[in-house]
Amino acid sequence: MNYSAAPTSARACGIAALHATSTLPTEDMSPALDALSLKFAIATRHSKLTALDAGCGDGLVTAAALARGGHILAIDSDAQRLKQLLARVPSEQYARLHVRIGTLQQLDFKATHFAAVHAARVLHRLSPAELQQTLRKFFRWLYPEGQLFISAFTPAGRYWRAFSAEYAARNLRGEQWPGMIEDVSRYVACEDDAATSIHLLDEPVLRRELAHAGFIVEDLTCHEMQWDPDQSCCAVIARCGP
Repeated sequence: MNYSAAPTSARACGIAALHATSTLPTEDMSPALDALSLKFAIATRHSKLTALDAGCGDGLVTAAALARGGHILAIDSDAQRLKQLLARVPSEQYARLHVRIGTLQQLDFKATHFAAVHAARVLHRLSPAELQQTLRKFFRWLYPEGQLFISAFTPAGRYWRAFSAEYAARNLRGEQWPGMIEDVSRYVACEDDAATSIHLLDEPVLRRELAHAGFIVEDLTCHEMQWDPDQSCCAVIARCGP
């Protein structure tokens, strides 16, 4: 498989930190597999094609997929988290693992077909144009038979209750991107190094943009996060349309 700019192998990972981590709770690592991530891990076990874990964090989902026999390319923008991933994975599984530093905006593969793509709670970092571009890239990498597993923070969580009136007003006005917050500090208390903007994605926006990118939604659920009931998340499994 051609990964374009070659990813680093698990055996030779020389990486340096790229940015400071935001202090918003949307940037916290998942303490456990949720239903969507477990389905991704299970889906990888029967394929000889590599699956992509985009925004892999400290490797919880990557490790679960490797344990089931999957072949994984794990990508994150935080070098320290990639080091934690490598420490989590048994060395005998390194042959089925590649890691690479990068963001969704930077990421591209010219001649690659993945069995599956997993991007859990990372889409909130993207502007509307970046989101559309990323979904088109996902489609290209997965076509014709791969599956997409994504989850995204929604405006419905109690953490964003100060934004709820503005969100409702935007929907009444028919705005295209009602969950785009350019200045997070208007609605929640932020540390100085926290993210300044966030893109919360609701079900109608996700369905619309996935359809525009060429995907057919197979399953979509919106729910409170099991380890943070103040946050709401939409989880989607999709396949490439004809």
